[in-house]
Amino acid sequence: MAEPLELKKTLNLPKTDFPMKASLPQNEPKQLEAWYAGNIYERILEARKGKPLFVLHDGPPYPTGEIHLGTGLNKILKDLIVKTKSMAGHYAPYVPGWDCHGLPIETQVEKELGGKGKVPPAEFRKLCREFATHYVEQHKRDFKRLGIFGQWNDPYLTMSFGYEATIAGAFLDFMEKGYVYRGRKPVYWCIYDSTALAEAEVEYEDHSSPSIWVKFGVAGGGKGDAAKIGKDVSAVIWTTTPWTLPHNRALAFHPDFEYVVVDTEKGALLLAADRVTALQAECGIKEAKVRGTFKGRDFEGMKFQHPFLDIQVPGILADYVTLDQGSGIVHTAPGHGADDFNSGQKYGLETYAPLDDKGVYLEGLPEYKGKDVFSANPIVVKLLGDRGALLGHHDYKHTYPHCWRCHNPVIFRATEQWFIKMDQPAQGRQKTLREEALEEIHQVKWIPAWGEDRMYEMIEKRPDWCVSRQRFWGVPIIVFYCDGCGKRLEDYKALRNVVKWFEKEGADAWYKHSPEELLPAGTKCACGASKWRKENDILDVWFDSGSSHLSVLKGPEWPADVYLEGPDQYRGWFHSSLLVATGVRDAAPYRGIVTHGWTLDEQGRPMSKSLGNALYPIEICERWGADLLRLWVSSVEYQADMKMSERVMTQLSEAYRKIRNTFRFALGNLSDFDPSRDALANSQLEEIDKWMLDRTAELVKKCREWYANYEFHRVYHAIHDYCVVRAAPHKQPSGRPVTR
Repeated sequence: MAEPLELKKTLNLPKTDFPMKASLPQNEPKQLEAWYAGNIYERILEARKGKPLFVLHDGPPYPTGEIHLGTGLNKILKDLIVKTKSMAGHYAPYVPGWDCHGLPIETQVEKELGGKGKVPPAEFRKLCREFATHYVEQHKRDFKRLGIFGQWNDPYLTMSFGYEATIAGAFLDFMEKGYVYRGRKPVYWCIYDSTALAEAEVEYEDHSSPSIWVKFGVAGGGKGDAAKIGKDVSAVIWTTTPWTLPHNRALAFHPDFEYVVVDTEKGALLLAADRVTALQAECGIKEAKVRGTFKGRDFEGMKFQHPFLDIQVPGILADYVTLDQGSGIVHTAPGHGADDFNSGQKYGLETYAPLDDKGVYLEGLPEYKGKDVFSANPIVVKLLGDRGALLGHHDYKHTYPHCWRCHNPVIFRATEQWFIKMDQPAQGRQKTLREEALEEIHQVKWIPAWGEDRMYEMIEKRPDWCVSRQRFWGVPIIVFYCDGCGKRLEDYKALRNVVKWFEKEGADAWYKHSPEELLPAGTKCACGASKWRKENDILDVWFDSGSSHLSVLKGPEWPADVYLEGPDQYRGWFHSSLLVATGVRDAAPYRGIVTHGWTLDEQGRPMSKSLGNALYPIEICERWGADLLRLWVSSVEYQADMKMSERVMTQLSEAYRKIRNTFRFALGNLSDFDPSRDALANSQLEEIDKWMLDRTAELVKKCREWYANYEFHRVYHAIHDYCVVRAAPHKQPSGRPVTR
């Protein structure tokens, strides 16, 4: 009897082991385990040996806490670049790194210790190192879960011995070239963490300050008709930092502005003509009758009586005076502002800022002496009121600089710090560090293009670089002072002996050994003394991270082909890397800069724990899988800010399923395809086959171009469109594609 016919056997159905359901959260860890067991990253590099080199240099995140969505996006973008370059035929190593020094880690360790100064510096540094190591390992695990390939077994760490030696050596290069000096200038200062801060360590947050209008009585002097205005007149200033008034040393006028004396019910007042209406509105002045008109330059040299101190301060001229707010006369305290300091240098004013590291007044009237500056604000306001010098007072809401770690308001404070000169050429050079850095900016490819102007403006306007910090966890500034005469050791051969100690023991050697051990035997000062004391300050962490290219990129790897980070790095890592490289190697450390935007929630708000709107990469992996997160990164126009939400992930899940099933269908239909047996010459293909192959070739060509320009969202949308619109309709009822 004949066997019954199985109709299924008469059909050529697709066959594949590629499942329809991805089950990414369950299957991805198994796939990753297999990849790492098979040394997939090392095998990729081995296969590309001898090919053209491509280097993406990794910007080092801080190893503190859980990686957030922005960090995940950053690392996935880098992985996309490295992998696509490798697939395009490049030898593309990826060395991840971490920025292990500085205030973020010190703050965390101090919290665990229950305060500052609980243990000696060497022990404190050991705890910082352990803290950083713990989070480096946690970050490694999380980045690997995202499918990032790289040199995870040997990343670069700014706290490694070799890296710390590189940092110290780079600083000595700057010093030997004549860029470095110690001086007293106003810098950002956190009174809570007792340290100077870099501009990149300051964040602007909403703040309420006391806004006050204050009278400084005319004491005499001036030029032309201004000299005759009379001592019944008071100059008016406006400030939101009453605590700086004890340190006022001048009043600044714009030389070309028109100033007037107006008679009011609160006395005869001197201010800019264009600000009289604002004064009336702010201070409740009903009538203001103009008595006389003058030019700002006429008040240069005029004397004004301080409202509560027994001193007179001069009128000076300054172009930075504006008519946007205030009175058009600027209260000037050279110890508490960059413009004020520069004016003070020009006019020989005292840089007066007698505060301790906690912002407490060391000198002054009994009312505020011994108080910290913010506590002194209402005290100074009361002093002014009691002396009849307060014209107006109200709260003023504005953005104000805050410390990036403790999020408390910071101050400008003149202290002794180490600086790198921006406007003085190095020894034997014609151009300044600023000029050389500005020239290098034009040699870099910026994506987006606006990055060039942004970086140029920042370098063009920045002050000298304050590179010293009053902390312990970092690389010490290699400076020794003679115990005999106090002069600084300038024997650079002797100083570089310390770098050798750092190579063997790390920067901890500075705290473990005496100066005589660190320096070559017999190192003497010109005065004949041989006893030395060490500098206490450490280097700015941005100098640390800005030296990464010197430590990581060897031989032909320098300069890197590309750096990729968020927009904050224009004043951070992009910035410091450019200055370090230009100072040490006379060129930018990167050929290209790519900038991505911020990650936002569905309403366009920054993600944060406090708002409860944060999505974390590991959370996403557990719910949807790393491939879905990677698909999101590849689908967004990352150079702008990007929104992420559960709704976005749900939509991407549908897109992922369509792309996956298109691949599954193709694999199933190609299960028995043998190119040597089944491939046809182009002339033998049907018209529809030729058309599909042509469309596919066009897609491949475009995708290669987009990959080369890091335009991943174009690749995603083109492939998704191809799968949904092009490939899907061209299927026969039997399930066989028309190209067979």
